[in-house]
Amino acid sequence: MNLRQLEVFQAVMQTGNMSAAARLICITPSAVSKTIGHTELQLGYKLFVRAKGTLAPTPEARVLFEESTLIHRKLDELKRMAINLRQVDGGQVRLAALPSISHEFLPLVLEQHLTRYPRVNVEVRTLHQDQMVEALLTRRVDFALGFYTHPHPLLTNTVLVSGLLHLVVKADIWERAVRARRQNPMSFLTSMPLVRLVGEDPMCQSIDALARHLGHTATTGLQVHTSRLALELVRRGMGWTVVDFLTARNLDASLTAVPLHDFASISLQMYVATSTPPSQDALRMVGMLPGLLHQMMESSPPPRRE
Repeated sequence: MNLRQLEVFQAVMQTGNMSAAARLICITPSAVSKTIGHTELQLGYKLFVRAKGTLAPTPEARVLFEESTLIHRKLDELKRMAINLRQVDGGQVRLAALPSISHEFLPLVLEQHLTRYPRVNVEVRTLHQDQMVEALLTRRVDFALGFYTHPHPLLTNTVLVSGLLHLVVKADIWERAVRARRQNPMSFLTSMPLVRLVGEDPMCQSIDALARHLGHTATTGLQVHTSRLALELVRRGMGWTVVDFLTARNLDASLTAVPLHDFASISLQMYVATSTPPSQDALRMVGMLPGLLHQMMESSPPPRRE
């Protein structure tokens, strides 16, 4: 089966009739019929049984459909990549970042980039770590920003800056903890609910490690998708959580961030697809990132343990 036959076959399998398949792939019903007939002639067996205006796939067609679906999906990815490689007038940068990076760091990046390169279009996608691979490999984005090394073998990781994790708890609760257990106030939290991130977030492992270190005994807890929601729950006195060093620098007075010196630092990393390096416009933005990160780290005072 050539690629055109595969496309038509997939369309008929997905829609169940010639007319709908023709609309799906923008050809005529007669072209669909001729392609299916020619394919059956080449293969030497029927793909569909025609009865009362409907098409029922044969057992052979079901096997071919299952095996060819991955090929068809890769073709769709290739089409998207071909479109995404197209450059627009004036240049374009497409990037993705974790929610916490999008909220805490990217506003500064976009402000400075617009000042330097006003004619370059910028598209930002807020994605979670597990969504970045497909976006990078199909070139929907030029590069992505996240914490920790991404394990995918087709991505290249570059460390931009490193910093400490921070435990975050409501300020008045931390004050009580300091008064009650001056030598080890974090032990005060062992019976409080823990606000975790969902399992696929790499930060989840760090939060769980701290909980084990504290001997956390609370039987209830919450799992949320973003640090922002976790912080809002902490602000309401519903527990404690762990955040990255960027998020810790932008907390209001109702929260206390305690730097975790005894735990390994985390690194803010840039991910790119190894086979498709970023465009020149994207590389110019990437070149701005280290300086802006250090500027932000130096301009905002670090959270201090009370």
